[in-house]
Amino acid sequence: MIEIEDEAYGKFMGMVELCPQIRVLDIDEAVVMDGATMAVRIREAILQLRAEHLLRRKFDYAWLKVAMESMDDMPSFDSAQKYLDYLNVELQLDDLPCESSISKMMDTARGKLFDWTFSDTSDAKETTRRNNIVKRFFNLMKGWK
Repeated sequence: MIEIEDEAYGKFMGMVELCPQIRVLDIDEAVVMDGATMAVRIREAILQLRAEHLLRRKFDYAWLKVAMESMDDMPSFDSAQKYLDYLNVELQLDDLPCESSISKMMDTARGKLFDWTFSDTSDAKETTRRNNIVKRFFNLMKGWK
């Protein structure tokens, strides 16, 4: 059993993933969820989206940026690059898209959160898929509250 401060949880779990000789046998999820910082909660939600193969395309991260910025209690970013820096440095996520793909795609979302349309596609299935990414992200975030 290890007690980890909220700010160090994401970094610690990232280090554990790099060392195959260490196994996490149990996590007291009630303690983790109640005390988790926003950054840890966002990181864990994104990792879950990855595990569920919902972030199929690199530009899917754009929908998370637009969605987070639409909520008062979520982080906001001045630019796509600052968002990517947050994901990479603060959340220690890798395999991220380039700045131009985020910038280009976030401008395509139109309408109301969870019911967006997209100027780059008229495919109803793709529109639903993109909206479902955001819905699932917020459902994961609610589970931490």
